[in-house]
Amino acid sequence: MADKAFTIPKDPWDTGERIFCKSHIIIHPGITVLVGCNGAGKTTMIRFMKQKLDKQAVSVISFDNLHDGGSNARSAAGFYGDIGFLATAIMSSEGENILMNMGQFAKKLGTFIRNNSDASELWVFLDAVDSGFSIDNIIDLKRFLRETVLDSTRDKDVYIVIAANAYEFAMNESCFDVQSGLYVRFADYEDYRNFVLESRAKKDARRKEKENGDG
Repeated sequence: MADKAFTIPKDPWDTGERIFCKSHIIIHPGITVLVGCNGAGKTTMIRFMKQKLDKQAVSVISFDNLHDGGSNARSAAGFYGDIGFLATAIMSSEGENILMNMGQFAKKLGTFIRNNSDASELWVFLDAVDSGFSIDNIIDLKRFLRETVLDSTRDKDVYIVIAANAYEFAMNESCFDVQSGLYVRFADYEDYRNFVLESRAKKDARRKEKENGDG
C-alpha cells in the first residue's frame, strides 16, 4: 500500500490569507477523515486533491452532500424518471434523505469498483455527509466503507477521504488536520472538542492577521 503525495497552495485563492501550513501533504491508503472547524479548509483540500487526480487520470468517485444531496438529488431523480425515489424524498426528513442519497451513492460506488477492476488506485471522496445524519447511520456508513469497499479491493491502493464535523466520523479513525497537514488521533470526544475549538481560534487569528495586513 502506497502513500500519496499532493502539492497544494497555502493561499489557495490568492487572497493573502494562508489557509494551510504545508504545501506538501501525504495521504495514507484506507479511510482518512479530514478534521478542522468550519472554514478550516476541508472542502478546499478535497477540491485540490481531486484536481490533481483528474490530471493524472486516476479513478475518482465523490459525493458532496451540498451539491449531490437535498433538492439536487430530487431534481436528478425527477430528470431520470425515478418517481419512487422522488416521492419518498419529498415526504422524508433531512436525515432520511441523506440515508437515501447514500444508498444511491452506494450503488454507484459498487458500479465504480466493478468498472475499474483493472485499476491499481481508486479514490472515494465524501464531503459534508454528516449534516443531519444520525450517529447510528454514521457508524453503519463507516462499517460499509471498511467491510464492503476496502475488503473487496485488497489488491488495490484505495483511499477514502471524508470531510466531516461529527465526532463519530473521527472516532477510531486516522484523522488529517487540514491546517497543520499532519495526522492526528483523538482519545475521546473531549479531546476532539478541544481540537475543534483550537482550530477555530487558529482560523480567527489567521483572518485577523490578514485584516491587519490589509489595513
